[in-house]
Amino acid sequence: MTIALKVLLQDQRLHEHSAFSAEYKRHATALGLDRNAATPPTKGQYYKWLAGTLNSVPRGHHCRVLESMFPGWTAEDLFSSTELVADRLKRLSRNSFGRGQLVDSVSAALQSRDISVTGWGLARLPAAVGTGAPQLPDAVGDFDAADLPPDARRIGKKLAALAQVLRLSPTETVQLAGLVGNVVELEVRIEIHIDGNGGSRLVYTHDLFNMSGEPLTRVARQLWFEHAAPNGLRIEPLRRDHRQISIDRTHNAGPTMAKFSCQVSPAIQPGETGVISYTCTGGQFIDAFYWRQDILRFTRRFTIVMRQAGGHRLVTCTGEQVQPNGLINSATEDLLWDYDGDDIVVTLTRDYLRPNESVTLRWETNRDQATA
Repeated sequence: MTIALKVLLQDQRLHEHSAFSAEYKRHATALGLDRNAATPPTKGQYYKWLAGTLNSVPRGHHCRVLESMFPGWTAEDLFSSTELVADRLKRLSRNSFGRGQLVDSVSAALQSRDISVTGWGLARLPAAVGTGAPQLPDAVGDFDAADLPPDARRIGKKLAALAQVLRLSPTETVQLAGLVGNVVELEVRIEIHIDGNGGSRLVYTHDLFNMSGEPLTRVARQLWFEHAAPNGLRIEPLRRDHRQISIDRTHNAGPTMAKFSCQVSPAIQPGETGVISYTCTGGQFIDAFYWRQDILRFTRRFTIVMRQAGGHRLVTCTGEQVQPNGLINSATEDLLWDYDGDDIVVTLTRDYLRPNESVTLRWETNRDQATA
């Protein structure tokens, strides 16, 4: 028996267990499930699902994740034979993701300014979502309707275009549409370069999408180290696109902390994307080898790359993500580390982060042992 879940996964090219598991983990994280409930089915269990031989739907947490992956489909629908849901599958096409769904969602969200949104899992689109990426010409054209507010047209067109450029799945596009009214970080990248004496240079890059109804002119930030050079931290802007960035120091709490604002000119208008980048020098890594980053906005992708010179040997390396409710999730499964000559290189990535979360990378080295 062929079940609807198998057809939908094949259409989204998620039918391989590895691809399914990655998507499963992203949705489980967005739903705030604990570590055990966020574990995808094993390979054997997964292919048993697709075989259509189950006597009932899977356990409750599996059903929640699957229903998040396919909005509007219940677990019972997903495990039904294609014959029972044939009409519904037939109605779904790659061109059905247009007006009445993405367009109306953007317009409604801008008007309501719902500040109760707490995660990527909350989508505001109607249930009948297509199973492919939005077709760019159709989706963009749908936003030219005269009855839509100007902000909705600008943001909706950009969202439709981003879905195409970033190869977003319909579900992920739904989730982004559900965050209209916010400034979203499409990507945050932190590069930490540590020399042999513990001195550091950090490079921050924020790829922002202004989905609010107001121009974005300032972005407040702060940095803190346990140790710093006597003359303190030095923050300097980096230019990544046509915009000018300037740094306004708002508060200095000794040499180890800096509070500042990145001023943007011209402003990032509603519906526009922009890149804010800056460097920080003067911080020192002497006896505390970690970096904790507080998440201030909804963040689609977060990456820390740490490079430490000096012929150290990596002893341990861990990552953790703290949710707004205080629950701590291990992020070690998203860690990669290697040696590049005499340098240690560690990369930690996390997806779909929410405000008031934090991500911490910790590592320990033994300088007495040379790298192999």
